[in-house]
Amino acid sequence: MRRIILLATLLAATGFAAPSFAADKVIVGYGTGTTALPYFVGVETGIFAKRGIDIEGAKIPLNSNLQSSLIANQIDAAAVMLAVEGMAGNFVKPGSITYISLNAQSDDYRMEQFVARKGVDIKSLADFKGKKLVAAPGIGNVTIAKAALQAAGLKEGDYKLDQLDTSQHINVLTSGQYDGAFTLEPNATMMRAKDVAYTVEAGVVADIVLGNRKAKAYMAGGALSQKFLADRPEVAKRYVAAWDEALDFIKQKPTEARQTLLKYTPTAPEIVNDVPLVLFSKISDVSQADIENFQKYIDFSVKIGVIPGAVDVRRYIVKF
Repeated sequence: MRRIILLATLLAATGFAAPSFAADKVIVGYGTGTTALPYFVGVETGIFAKRGIDIEGAKIPLNSNLQSSLIANQIDAAAVMLAVEGMAGNFVKPGSITYISLNAQSDDYRMEQFVARKGVDIKSLADFKGKKLVAAPGIGNVTIAKAALQAAGLKEGDYKLDQLDTSQHINVLTSGQYDGAFTLEPNATMMRAKDVAYTVEAGVVADIVLGNRKAKAYMAGGALSQKFLADRPEVAKRYVAAWDEALDFIKQKPTEARQTLLKYTPTAPEIVNDVPLVLFSKISDVSQADIENFQKYIDFSVKIGVIPGAVDVRRYIVKF
């Protein structure tokens, strides 16, 4: 024992340190929208690193590709997984995608919204009749856009709707190629700041599915792969703890958290503090009513044929 103590003292005195263990690598898929904010915060503040997590980021803008990557275990986690894609994956392969947090949106917590190009007189969604629209890509986004337009009295054929990466929405509206868009944040805020477009309707999902624009529509969240949970449960537990800490950081320091958008999204510095955020919720903070709202959104998606069959969301939400 004396020899071990002397050796440790000698190593310290000569500038050598005992070998440290390598951090556990976790591959995380992420996009460039504001809903990936917990990932941005966790990386930039060192929250993951201090828990021994070595993050390898994989930029995957399309939700469909993010879903397939998670199901195929090509990534360990997704910074945000849309509920439609996640639960559709679980219908085909039960347990392949597990949610560790949930994101809600409404007219107060804005994400998806319809905007109209400046100079085009649009007062309500019904006014998009005969117009050309562009939507964020993915079956979830397109389906909700169509459902909202249908609720406004428009049938397919009354308008033209194309899918296009959200990074191009400002350009195609500015050029006049499209009259409006079903777009995401931070694009909508950027469009208003540049006087390119104005918001026609927000809180779309809350209105269509829950009948109240102010209701909390849970339709996405952070997620883990089946293999990650099964093969490395201790690492997954530390990852979730770090994720929860990032969510707390956003809640307690939203202005500071927003600064990470400057690095990962096309948000301009002059509007970064104006960009609205969804309601990021830890699973421990999600109520029974919230779970029911989440289930209503999935049931709605099943009803309109986006998800092949019924899925019980409770089976795919984890609380450590």
